[in-house]
Amino acid sequence: MSSVKQPDCLFFLHIPKTAGSSMRSMLELNYRKNEWFLAREMWKGNPNFLALAPEKRAQLRLVMGHQAFGLHTAIGERSFEYFTLLRDPVDRIMSLYYHILRNHEHPLYAEFQREKYTITDVLNKKLSPAYDNCQVRMLSGAMAVPYGEITETHYKQAIENLENHIPLAGLQNRFDEFVLLLAQRYHWRWPYYRRFKVGGNRIAKSALDAETAALIRQHNLWDEKLLQY
Repeated sequence: MSSVKQPDCLFFLHIPKTAGSSMRSMLELNYRKNEWFLAREMWKGNPNFLALAPEKRAQLRLVMGHQAFGLHTAIGERSFEYFTLLRDPVDRIMSLYYHILRNHEHPLYAEFQREKYTITDVLNKKLSPAYDNCQVRMLSGAMAVPYGEITETHYKQAIENLENHIPLAGLQNRFDEFVLLLAQRYHWRWPYYRRFKVGGNRIAKSALDAETAALIRQHNLWDEKLLQY
């Protein structure tokens, strides 16, 4: 992999609850402060990145954060690659649920606490598209699609983007192996990271009742297929 031509700009597409904070800690070791940018507010189209002056974008070698595929269109004619981490949908949804319950700054925190939502409540009420095939959403760029309307078309677009623009996609439960592959491809000197946001106060997937697990998979059918792919 050492002979691989390096892209002008690398995009870390951070799917929520896929060890992204740990990945970020390593990325910050391998890029200078003026070379990377943290994209925010992906459900609004990452306005903080789009607000950058063109000359600032031209300096960037890395854009990381919660973002959908497509943000590269804002860097002009520069070459680019993406990388991302995927996770079993049941594990990811459970992690997201407990993250909101303990994160006072999350927009849904107060509602979760007030209404005492279960995972089943969150899914049935369709509270957030983050619970509805979020991995396919982000990889296909279909962030504005209403809850429940992700289709095979979006799945196929996610696969096409993976094949053409994401040479390395890892699995959250094989994080260390993925880090080594990334370091080799992108010539990172420091493949070391700190573990962040590793949640306690959650039940193991094996202890989740079958009905709830089946409901999660029903709401994340295309993410299931993506992971299998």
